[in-house]
Amino acid sequence: MHMGNFDEDETLLLEALNKDAQDPETLANLVVCSLHLGKPSTHYLNQLKLSNRDHTLVKRTTSAEESFDRAVQTVA
Repeated sequence: MHMGNFDEDETLLLEALNKDAQDPETLANLVVCSLHLGKPSTHYLNQLKLSNRDHTLVKRTTSAEESFDRAVQTVA
């Protein structure tokens, strides 16, 4: 992904996901890769949340979602 070959990276990550559908690093990388490709990443993020709640990406996403919800409440 560092080289920007997101199409190829997505293919390789999907192959890795077929071997281990619960691997947290594969799921996290699929989230990032999907975002770079402009594709939905919700499915991979939800899988990651279910399988590994302590993953850094899950913690940061959850924190951002909570901050957003608090900001909405102050405006509403």
